[in-house]
Amino acid sequence: MRLRHVTKSFGRNRAVDDVSLDVAAGEVLGLAGENGAGKTTLMRIVAGELHPDSGTIDLECDPARVGFVHQHFMLVNQLTIAENLALRGRGAITNASLRAAAERTIEASGIELRNVTRRVAELSVGEKSKLELIKAIARQPKVLILDEPTSVLTPAEAAELFAVIRRLASSGAAVVFISHKIPEVLEVATQVAVMRQGRVVATGGTASELAQSMLSLECGGRATAFESGGSATALQTPLVHRGEIVAVIGVAGNGQAELAARARDAARVHGRVGQIPEDRTRDGLVAEMSIAENVALREHRWNRREATAHAARLIELFNIRAQSPRQLAGSLSGGNQQKVIVARELDREPDVIIACEPTRGLDIEATQFVHEKLRTAAARGTAILLITSDLDEAFALANAIHVIYRGRLSERMSTEEAAQRAAALMAGLK
Repeated sequence: MRLRHVTKSFGRNRAVDDVSLDVAAGEVLGLAGENGAGKTTLMRIVAGELHPDSGTIDLECDPARVGFVHQHFMLVNQLTIAENLALRGRGAITNASLRAAAERTIEASGIELRNVTRRVAELSVGEKSKLELIKAIARQPKVLILDEPTSVLTPAEAAELFAVIRRLASSGAAVVFISHKIPEVLEVATQVAVMRQGRVVATGGTASELAQSMLSLECGGRATAFESGGSATALQTPLVHRGEIVAVIGVAGNGQAELAARARDAARVHGRVGQIPEDRTRDGLVAEMSIAENVALREHRWNRREATAHAARLIELFNIRAQSPRQLAGSLSGGNQQKVIVARELDREPDVIIACEPTRGLDIEATQFVHEKLRTAAARGTAILLITSDLDEAFALANAIHVIYRGRLSERMSTEEAAQRAAALMAGLK
């Protein structure tokens, strides 16, 4: 696999910027970098899911022999393990033949996954990850791309995966292992490349050198007092003081959701809590309801006239591009949906705000707007816990920073200290 000067932009955002890489048969490329570095976009181009704006991709195999195990599962929950494995197949479809074929496929993969009659909805996340890998291996790929495959695996399951990767490579496959975990990359890869802001910025080096290459930030001089940290499962004492923004950074899947839930429950003891959820369409809005109805979700009673007037005021105040308060929330753009949530939560002037990935998927203008409103709330005395995988966002907003890794928080750090240590901590290095 040869990549030459590959570039891909989405609007003004250059996700992949003039990348050239070689991966030969039998090699394992460890592709490291923080969230948003361009790793997945680059590999989606290799897999044919996206077209590059410029550059070339030369594969020494049929494009159909490129396997891609996505970080987010591509499984049918209502079907069994055997049925999911048979989706691309042809031939007999009796239950017995499905089971027999699935058991042969699993045995050939070298991955342990029992009872093929179980529905996918019943599987653990680790088992789902195994099933995705088995599906990919069953196609006998010549190029196999694994996107953060260990994020949901136990150490024993990760070791099993590494054995499979080595076996595939020894049989002549080229493997790309995408990860932010430097120790794992160094354990399994025969070569390493680090991406940052769409570019390859390092190839090879020690663990600490690679970790530092993942993160390059300039931060202002807003140092804060040192405080001892804790774990995401022990939040009896507040993380954040009034009038400050404390960011928790880390790669997705390290306990952020559990931390947000526990912080919310703990904060309720101290007063009103506003929450900007990570998934706005699932947890923030009811798409089938109007803007006015969504804004009124926090109210104790419903009055149509008052709710409409209230929503109209927030639409103007928060620059929400909507036809009227009666417009369905689901018909708004993503940025304007986020503004509705921010308006609803901040208008109540809560004592604490828990903001999870508050600008994910937003354009530059909407991102700047949300940042401005969070700063204004902090200046008013609100305590803000910012949980984000966007390091630029964390360093732009925070007075202090924690890193979360595998469910545990680092000690509280000033932004200057975090600029030096965050990359290593996010990668699991001491």
